[in-house]
Amino acid sequence: MTGDDPEKGENLFVWTVIILLLSGLAIACWIGSFYIFEHPETPLSYGVLTKLKKLDPPKRFELTAAPRGEFLKPAQILERYQKMTPRELMHANEVLLKNYIRNYKLTQDLVLYVTGSFHILDSYELTKDDFWGSGVVALAQAKDNPKILVEQIFPAQTKVVPALQRTLLTGLDMDLKRENELSAILHVEKLGDGRIKVTALSILYPSYGSATAAGTFSLEPPELLNVGVGLPVITDGRLQEADTKFAAYRRRAGLTGSSAPAQQQPRLMRVERPIAVNTPTPTSLPANPPVLPAIPVNAPSSTALPANPTVLPAIPVNAPSSTALPANPTVLPAIPVNAPPTTALPANPPVLAAIPVNVPSQPPSAEPAAPDPAATASSPAPATIPASGSWPVYEPGQMPRGRLLNVKDVAAKAGGGVGSERVYLQGSFLVTASGPSRAVLRTQGALTDAIGLGGRSGDVRVIVDFPPGMVPPAKEATFSRDARRPFQITGVKEDTDGQINVYVREVTRP
Repeated sequence: MTGDDPEKGENLFVWTVIILLLSGLAIACWIGSFYIFEHPETPLSYGVLTKLKKLDPPKRFELTAAPRGEFLKPAQILERYQKMTPRELMHANEVLLKNYIRNYKLTQDLVLYVTGSFHILDSYELTKDDFWGSGVVALAQAKDNPKILVEQIFPAQTKVVPALQRTLLTGLDMDLKRENELSAILHVEKLGDGRIKVTALSILYPSYGSATAAGTFSLEPPELLNVGVGLPVITDGRLQEADTKFAAYRRRAGLTGSSAPAQQQPRLMRVERPIAVNTPTPTSLPANPPVLPAIPVNAPSSTALPANPTVLPAIPVNAPSSTALPANPTVLPAIPVNAPPTTALPANPPVLAAIPVNVPSQPPSAEPAAPDPAATASSPAPATIPASGSWPVYEPGQMPRGRLLNVKDVAAKAGGGVGSERVYLQGSFLVTASGPSRAVLRTQGALTDAIGLGGRSGDVRVIVDFPPGMVPPAKEATFSRDARRPFQITGVKEDTDGQINVYVREVTRP
């Protein structure tokens, strides 16, 4: 049989069409995968990435590990975004939201943080139909530039919403500071009346309280975002309602025009404290501590001493810098001063260094001057006085409640001290001098420079007392302390030359 088979030609055509369709589908999937991973801010991409677990939930950042950023005041926000075209603004908003959803990974862009003081116009509860499913959004107006509005997002669990609404009232002052707030800009909108509204959220998700309202509230990062709703959160109707409500508040308070309030306005306050529990765990004693009898001061001659005690010399209070102290001294009771000469001494006491006789006396509670790094650069660090007494030491995160400050915040207290308030210190430090029970620290300047912080931190010297049995870090060592293992501040003093000494003590176990 001769001639071409028509069925064979038809099959070849069908297979050619199928191969072309499959090739087109492969190219479309390849391009689509790039688009999905490149644009997580779109509803389709966000849904696919979260189902595939390729996208982490929003992250709570620590202040010392926050992404690098640029801090914008209201005037700078107005200058930057007022001249943008609608297309440029849309692209800028896509980048801002994409970086937030990615937790600021895979980008070299600086995070834009909003700073300044604001009046809260009104606040509204967030529902599942909003971008963030639970919490409160507060609409605020800049004090120094009424053309700038900020809708500050407070994501929180549903049980915290009533406390948020009782606190975020009309007229409340809200300060967004660069030192401890880090309120990142997520969206910018140009309003028809010439104002600019910014959507912002603190990536620290901190705790807040009000000076007039009872209770505090803590923010929590959401597990999922309702990306399909989009931003901004506050609609035009709510914006007009908030403007009317704030205008009525100003009339009632007598704040017409640009007049200053007759009394200090209520203010939203940050509450920084270490993680606390109801019953702090006291420091446990060694399993088998050496038990030695107490030696009375005016003991009679018949008082017998232990058979073979280890006798160590008393540590001079103001010993010269060349006096070497034992590496790990064993703390034993002092030998009685006025004991009769017939008191029996051990049979074979170890030979120890001579004790300085004419050492000036000093009360044990006096604070010695801590050595400065500049003075110790060319000579050995002087011997430091061990901390007198003892205090409770807790497991990490289980110390009593108190305020948590950074070094820059403590520098502001140099004039007034800490009073009776329990205050803790966190930060990253460099050891400039170390002794048997005390160390002198300085802050690591590179850390604060990384997120644009400044101030008087370079003038602050931290003097740490360590409890008996705990070895201070070695000289030139570096370490960080956060809310789980802060130092407790016992005093802040400023010298005449501007040097600020912060006295702290170790209150957590290693």
